[in-house]
Amino acid sequence: MENKTSTKKVRASLGTLGVLGMELVLMDAPPTTAYLQIYTDKRCQANCRFCSQAAGADGDLKQIARGQYMPSDLDEVVRRLGIAFERGYLKRACIQTVMYSDMWGDTTHLIGRIREVSSIPISLSVFPLSDDKFVALKEMGVEELVIPLDACNPELFSKIKGKDADSIYEWDTHLDGIRRAAHVFGKGAVGTHLIIGMGESAEDALMLIDELHAEGVHSALFAYTHMPGTREVTTNLNVDHYRSVQFGAYLIREGIASFADMTFNDGKVTDFGIPDSQLIGYVERGDAFKTTGCPDCNRPYATETHQEIFNFPKDPNAEEILMIKQQLGLGE
Repeated sequence: MENKTSTKKVRASLGTLGVLGMELVLMDAPPTTAYLQIYTDKRCQANCRFCSQAAGADGDLKQIARGQYMPSDLDEVVRRLGIAFERGYLKRACIQTVMYSDMWGDTTHLIGRIREVSSIPISLSVFPLSDDKFVALKEMGVEELVIPLDACNPELFSKIKGKDADSIYEWDTHLDGIRRAAHVFGKGAVGTHLIIGMGESAEDALMLIDELHAEGVHSALFAYTHMPGTREVTTNLNVDHYRSVQFGAYLIREGIASFADMTFNDGKVTDFGIPDSQLIGYVERGDAFKTTGCPDCNRPYATETHQEIFNFPKDPNAEEILMIKQQLGLGE
């Protein structure tokens, strides 16, 4: 019955294939999560401006931000995944989805195949589904569910991945999906993705992060990355802007400060709401600037280059901490 190509293949990131021993990849920070995507040779029915796989894009179907997700033999990936988890090389499997007619069947097939050989924790990134499907995913063994908002306010959402982008998503529907998923999976087990640098202010981003945090929903941050074949986005990305959102998000996530404690001027953070002595201490720890997302996700160089790092896949060193201080405007 299951002879179609999509149930024989899976897309896997090059870093993941390197850890699995299926590609020779030089890595200074190997992924601690296996990054997978259900396989299709079709474009996504949604039309997000930043996505290489979007309906209106002309980008490479293998591309997710800077990551290359290579079509691979599903059985071999799953077999090696089980071994890598047993040996402690990988701690989680993260499955990305695409909107197309066979999406549900292909997604559940992949989850089922993984579960046949391993108890590795599974995260799934997906658009809003029905409550029945959320329940089914949890029963299949999905531990963490992510519904990406990507944009930080309703107007940007429409422009980037909604009506104004000739796409099918709606802000209210996505927020409703996140809240329904949290009801099914429980607080702390549902998250979203936010892409920083698409025109939002730090105030926009931190207000949303704070609101979602209060509902038990975690926010993973990505830096906007323009890829060939995607439609233009008016970007305001720079590392200083990203760093202020990243540090504010850390304070919210750790319960150190809330959005209400912070002060903004023209959308920029002027006061994080904690004494300078504490602020320096938290910066020097370095945790605030590491990759955020599901547990054990380090996502090496998904939106970074070796020359400009937004999310550190491992602890930043002393030289990098000094650079971060400068990016946050903290003088020595």
